[in-house]
Amino acid sequence: MEELIRLRHELHRNPELSGQERATGKRIRFYLNKYRPDELLTGIAGEGMAAVYNGEEAGPTVLFRCDMDALPIQEAVNRMHMSSVPGVAHVCGHDGHMVMVSGLAAKIKRNPIKKGRVILFYQPSEENGQGARKSIERLKDLNLYPDYAFAFHNMPKYPLGSIVLSKDTFAAASKGLIIKLIGKDSHAAYPEKGLNPALAIAKITHELCELTSREVFSRFVMLTIIHIRLGEVAFGTSPGHGEIMITLRSFNDDDMEKLTEMAIGIARNIGVDHGLAVETSITDDYPAAVSNASMLKLVREVAASQNIQTVDLDEPNRWSEDFANFTQQGPSLLMGLGVGEDVPDLHSPDYDFPDEAVQIGVAFLDSIVTRMLRE
Repeated sequence: MEELIRLRHELHRNPELSGQERATGKRIRFYLNKYRPDELLTGIAGEGMAAVYNGEEAGPTVLFRCDMDALPIQEAVNRMHMSSVPGVAHVCGHDGHMVMVSGLAAKIKRNPIKKGRVILFYQPSEENGQGARKSIERLKDLNLYPDYAFAFHNMPKYPLGSIVLSKDTFAAASKGLIIKLIGKDSHAAYPEKGLNPALAIAKITHELCELTSREVFSRFVMLTIIHIRLGEVAFGTSPGHGEIMITLRSFNDDDMEKLTEMAIGIARNIGVDHGLAVETSITDDYPAAVSNASMLKLVREVAASQNIQTVDLDEPNRWSEDFANFTQQGPSLLMGLGVGEDVPDLHSPDYDFPDEAVQIGVAFLDSIVTRMLRE
């Protein structure tokens, strides 16, 4: 276990942003080479990797996914293994995710599976929502797409070592909506000769903020205005262009589709009423992460057999996770690992994945391997 802690500290000291995980991949490969997977495939959706362990008998393919990227956040706490990269840090715990999945390599090498195969999958570009979709396409091309896919997400504010589950949606759907309004610039002394979108922006913003109160959605939905821009800072100009950026959230994909259509409809109708051209685009698109019932049952049974506490969410997490794309493709389960009730929140500059959670997470994942592929 000391080896895994050292690896986590090394990964934490050397974080890399989405799409830049080259050195992270090299460090993981160096570790995996000691535990000699039957196959080690690289270059998946960028710097992604799949370490494959085969059993002697036919059986299911079980994939354990972890994410590789860090966040553009300056770490605030001075610790021995703090980030050495200014403005970048593993404050979402992806270093812990990688180490827990890596720990399975040693477990499987010492206690091989009897049937099927295990894939330890290291996915790049989770934080920008681009990695999972590309990874899924490549895994299918390589004949590596699994029968079952698992992923852990560390969760502060829950008891250390507890397994956090949801009977339906574990993490919300979300997407970024960008609305561009195009009018006509003019001199600020003669605004009537141009077409300034300011009033349209104000009206669109107001109606969007009222949208989620409508009784047309089946569950929780949220709309957050994150940025508004009107022209440039030029006091002699009445601007002819503006932009509104919004984050949409919902607990199911049907509501997300409805929320998106209604938000775009509001923007287009108001824009046209004001004589403006309206352009819309979508970014950071995450579906809802929906739990597979049979896998949920299996995880509960594994936890009960080891007297491990399970915690059921009262409602889905409002944040999103691009592992949700796996849940749309086949049997998959995103579950939480409690890392302590007094631990700082994820994405806060003082967050650090607790070392004591590593062994707990590795042992639980290995118990799933035993249940599915060793017995």
